[in-house]
Amino acid sequence: MNAAAVPAKPTPEHGPGHGPAWWARAGIGVLGVAGLVYGAGGLLAHVQGLPLLAVAAWLAVAVLVHDGVLVPLTTAAGGGLSKLGRGLDPVQKGIVRGALLVGALLTLIAAPLLRAQQVLQPHGRGSGSNTTVLPGDYAQALGVFWLVLVLATAAAVAGAGLYGRRAKVRKTRP
Repeated sequence: MNAAAVPAKPTPEHGPGHGPAWWARAGIGVLGVAGLVYGAGGLLAHVQGLPLLAVAAWLAVAVLVHDGVLVPLTTAAGGGLSKLGRGLDPVQKGIVRGALLVGALLTLIAAPLLRAQQVLQPHGRGSGSNTTVLPGDYAQALGVFWLVLVLATAAAVAGAGLYGRRAKVRKTRP
């Protein structure tokens, strides 16, 4: 019988009992299910008939857009990032992917505001349009956000690279 066939003894972190991380995940799961039940109950109590069908249709379209558009786009972006980031270690790739995800989500949130601002203020601030509706400059704010995100990501990637190199140097020294 070789050593690979011998089952390992259970260690405290992999034993039959549940550790603190399992209990934390279970607690978060219970809170999530409770929130869903509460929200569904409130929806069913306050919305009936045709508006409930509209909500169901909206949810169905949201699932289709998520699975048919967002998932393929993020998968393609991740594949492209893998090709572009050949010189990066896994921590640095994770930082870049996280930053791209945050940027994409904020852009998705800002897109309806940008469109609404174009519709409600078609000729700019001096045209006599209602400037009290959506008064901010969302395009400029989104641009500044992306600039700060790129700079912060570059700094984090550089810092992770320096830390990784220093850790490798410490490991090789006697």
